[in-house]
Amino acid sequence: MNAIFERTSVRQYTNKKADPKTIETILKAGCAAPSAVNKQPWELIVVTDPARLAELAKFSPYAVCVQDAAFAVVVCADTNRHFGDAYDVQDLSALSENMLIEAKDLGLGGVWLGGYPETDRVDWLRRYFDLPDSIQPYWVLSFGYPAHDLEPKQKWDPARIHWETFEK
Repeated sequence: MNAIFERTSVRQYTNKKADPKTIETILKAGCAAPSAVNKQPWELIVVTDPARLAELAKFSPYAVCVQDAAFAVVVCADTNRHFGDAYDVQDLSALSENMLIEAKDLGLGGVWLGGYPETDRVDWLRRYFDLPDSIQPYWVLSFGYPAHDLEPKQKWDPARIHWETFEK
């Protein structure tokens, strides 16, 4: 449980590379996520090549960190294998959070870089990876070994918890 409470967004990485087994473990953690009607719509593009990471960093003005990442994962949904568009965001969010938590547990850091619903970012990913119409890109997860320690933000606020009814 510590990885959940200690996870924070990491955007600065050392130059240490992640070995294939570590990457696979993070991917397996993602694929252990629940999905609507167990359709598991995810399709994941893993990018490790430094030149491709540098290009991928251009998909969003907030994705500069990708150029220094050990690897990145482009999270997509296969619309031929899903319960419906409305569930893809939920399914892929569960997958993404699992991956970020597992990365923390393995000593890596990561950050979720928004694509969807920004059509320019989604279109950029579609073009760059030459995706077929049935594969819908959503966002990018960037991973690497943290360049420095970060304190997680305190997000627990008991005032936001309501029991039995909504209290103002």
